[in-house]
Formats: sequence, structure tokens, C-alpha cells
Amino acid sequence: MKTFVCGLALLLAAGPGDEKTMGGVAPAASDTLMLYYPNDPNTINPIISNDTVSEDFLRWVVLPLAKRSFVDPDKFEPCIAEKWEFDEKNLEFTIHLRKGAKWHPSKFPDGTPIPAKEITSADVKFTYEAIFNKNVDAAAYRSFFEDEDSKDPNDKTKVKVSVVDKYTLKVKWLKPYFNAEEVTLDINLMPKHVYSVDAKGEPLSNDVMSEEFAKGFNDHWANSTMVGNGPMMFSVWKKNERLELVRNPDFWGAPFYYSKVVFRNVPNPNTSREMMLNGELDWAAIPDKDLYVQAKDKPQVKDGKVKLAEYDYPGFRYIGWNFKREIFKDRAVRTALAYAVPVQKLIDKVLYGLGTPLSGPFLPTGSSADPSLKPLGYDPDQARKLLDNAGWKDTNNNGIRDKMINGKLYELKFDFMIYADAPMYKTIAEVCQAEWKQIGVDCQISPAKWALMLEKLHKKEFDTCMLGWAMSWKQDLYQIWHSSQADVPESSNHISYKNPALDKLIEELRVTMDAAKQKELYHQMHKIIYDDQPYVFLFVDKQTAGYNSRINNVNYYRIRPARDHREWWTPAARARN
Repeated sequence: MKTFVCGLALLLAAGPGDEKTMGGVAPAASDTLMLYYPNDPNTINPIISNDTVSEDFLRWVVLPLAKRSFVDPDKFEPCIAEKWEFDEKNLEFTIHLRKGAKWHPSKFPDGTPIPAKEITSADVKFTYEAIFNKNVDAAAYRSFFEDEDSKDPNDKTKVKVSVVDKYTLKVKWLKPYFNAEEVTLDINLMPKHVYSVDAKGEPLSNDVMSEEFAKGFNDHWANSTMVGNGPMMFSVWKKNERLELVRNPDFWGAPFYYSKVVFRNVPNPNTSREMMLNGELDWAAIPDKDLYVQAKDKPQVKDGKVKLAEYDYPGFRYIGWNFKREIFKDRAVRTALAYAVPVQKLIDKVLYGLGTPLSGPFLPTGSSADPSLKPLGYDPDQARKLLDNAGWKDTNNNGIRDKMINGKLYELKFDFMIYADAPMYKTIAEVCQAEWKQIGVDCQISPAKWALMLEKLHKKEFDTCMLGWAMSWKQDLYQIWHSSQADVPESSNHISYKNPALDKLIEELRVTMDAAKQKELYHQMHKIIYDDQPYVFLFVDKQTAGYNSRINNVNYYRIRPARDHREWWTPAARARN
């Protein structure tokens, strides 16, 4: 049995009068950290939300049992769990909660106060059960706990959770899972006393696993607030304007340096860059590499008021084909379209070289990627040859290839959905549109705001999309690539991709504990996806940003979000009140 205990020196505050933040300085009496976000998410429910904006909000407010260390991602940093043991023989975690850790105070919609309350095993069990409820919109989370071999259509859960006492619980896996430690521990916890009741404080249902409970939970009144347990507390969210957090005075660990964090809603990246340069924001990503390069000549950068940053981020960009559309069921079409995308040209011209092409869903420098599989490269002649051989001809001389399939004429014509507020995506889409036209394919670019884009993805109401995936330290392809997720509306397999051969490998990986065998399986999966071309795998791009020089101790790490805001601090003379 393995035992894991927390690093108290790092996480616990010092004695009275000697309180220090993780940055090593005393917390500011009054200083506001000014950040921004591009679009309002549909929800900030900790287990339903599945986008990077809500993730950015939640990480300040909602702590899991434990999470990977920024410094050493192979190790876990205890949070609400003080320690845990893992019984390898019985595949069972025994988790010991930190006594005295509390949920933030909140209030019902009518203003009735909800006092702070200690976190107990019942809250953790409730969180798991809400995820396990097949009618709760948490398909992305739930996929990690599902047994693909289960014969019971009503219960595919391969994990059993039981409460031992107020501060102890057991999480037993019914079969081995290679990433069980992370999935068990790094889970956004939810307060039972808030999310189990309606706006009047009445129970949603007596059965957390019921459809009645799921309906109330999916539309819960607290989905636009965050009742958390971390160093910062939710204050206010005015959609299309701002979200505010304040320091939690009752936090068990090292306090956050800044007394307040304000996220301003700034959809346009050019605007957020200008606000950062002018001192209105303390940090701003600059995804548009044109704007980033131009910023190097700004006086604020040259005189040291603003610092620019280029850093690695675990993620990649891609173009995805909706397999529910007949034309994308043809591998030759998908491969030809990929050959017609000049990825290296995009990296050179759009990213100013700050990117690396990739050939599959793994970082090129990681051990999961098969180094023998090179990116397809730009070859429009090969694209035309593939389409010709597959029977896609321009039979009516309108410039668009077509083909008769099951008695119906289909044209190589589709809408290309992109995020409306990302200039880089627009530029890439326009290049693709022009290149595809040269091989007889008609593409109409359809910009969409983030909320609408998410809705269309969930409902599979799109032809083609351009997006990016942020990646975990250890990849489980089930969530994005397994066939069982293809028809689940809220799943990450929004392109509805299915491949039985890949399914078998994903399932084998999930029960494989040997690292060498895991690497072998990853390489086999890479080859199947490479051959199938369900995405155009574009590139891994360096993240580019700027920040106010008043921010000290900015470091970069290998796991997302690649920065640890808990380390940041500002000299008192430069405080923003």
C-alpha cells in the first residue's frame, strides 16, 4: 500500500503575524489583479463546464482533492485531501480530508445567506455521484469513470465510492485504470448543501442518480456563481462585463497575494492587448502573432513598463470534420483536404515561426507520439489525385467536385465554423478556403461567437470547425476519440468519430499499468488516427502574451495553464487599488 502525505511547508500558512503567500511575501492589504476573458461561458458549474474560460475562473475558486504539481507534474500536491493511501491489490484509494477546510459562504437567489460550512466526505461522494448520473451534462468528466465493457446500459460506472466517516472515504476501482490517481484526486469538488437543493432550499430529489435530480442540477440556480473552497471567493458575474473574485479570509492554506481579481470581458484580442499596454490589464494573451510582433516596438515595452512572453503550452490546433456529414465519411476526402492545407506556410506567415507542425493528437516532443509519423505536408497535386481516384469529379462544370452516393449527388461543399473573435482563425480559414478552391472544393467561412459555437458543437450542427485542445499531462483518448462518445451531445467527440480498432487500443491502454506497453499502445493509436485523418492536425503554437512589469515572480510550467498565479506578487508601491 502506498501512502501520500501533503507538503505542509508549501501549503500551510505560517503562524499569526507571519502569514506568507506562495510567492514568499506577505499578502497585500489591498491590490487588485486585472485580467480579462474573451467570452462568457454557458455555465460555471464545476463538473458541467468544459471550456477553457470556465476552467480559468474555477481554478481560483474550486480546489480538488489534489492536483499535479507545477514543478514536478509526476507528483500530486494535496489540496482538500490531506493524505491518501492506495491499495494496489484491491485498486482502492482511502482518502483523508483536511479538517477545518470550508466551503465559501454564499446566498440563495432571494438573498438568504448560506453560511460557510466544513467540507466533509458527503460532499466528495455527492460530487462523484452527480458525475455518475448519466442524465447530468457531465459527459466529458463521466467518460473517465465509464466501463466500456459494462453489460448494464443503466450503470457503466467502474468506480464505487463509500463514506467511512466525516473526513474519510474510499474510492474503489472495479478494474485497473492507468490514470486512476489523477481522475480520482483531481476532481472539482461541489458542496452538497448548495447543489442538492433548489432556489428555495428544497431537495432536487431524494436520489442523486435520478433523472429528476439531473434536470434540476443541469439548470441549477448556482450555475452562474461559484461556491468553492479555494483561496479566492466568487463575488459577482455580470455577463458581457466582468467577473470578480475576492480573497477568502478563511482559507486553510497560504493566502493569495492579491486581495481582489477582476476579469473584464474583452472579446477582441486587439483591444485586450491595448488595455494591457496602457496599464488597464495586468496580463493579456496575444494570440494574434501579428499583434505580438508589433508589440515589441511599443514604447511601453521598450521602457520596461510591459514585459512580453513566449512560452510552451500543452495543446494543439486542428480542423475537425463532422462525420455525420456524408462527404466526410470518405477518408480520401479528409486526406485530400489535409494535403491542401499549407501548414508550414501558416506557421511561417501567421505565427512568425512560433509553432511546430504535428501529425496526431500528441505533442511532437512527447513519448506518446510516434516519431516515424511525419506531418502530411502540403501537396495539392496529391490531393487532386486522391479525389480523382475516389470518384470525386466536377460533372456539371461548376468548379465543385461531386459524386453520386447511394443515388444522391453530393458536392464537396461545406461551411467552415470558426471562432468569430480570433483573427488568427479567420486568416487560417481564408488561406484554407483559397487552397481548397484550387482542388475543386467550395468552403464558406461561418464565424460564430463562443456560446453559439459551443451549442453547435454539442448538437453536432456544423460541417467543419477549427478549434484547439488543451492537453493533460497524461492522455486518455477515450474522452475525445472513443466511439461510445460519438453520439453523446455534450461529449468532447464532437466530430462523431468512430473506429473500432482504435476503440480496442484505447480500452487496452486504460487497463495497462506498464509504461513501456503504454508507449507502444500510444504509437499504435497514433498510426490509426494518422491514417484516418479525422482532423487536419495543424500545429502546436507557442503562447504569446504581455504583462505589466509590476507583476513579479512570473514562471512557466509544462502543465496548463503553464503559469501558477499563486506565485505572483507586486511591490506595495505599485499596488492597484
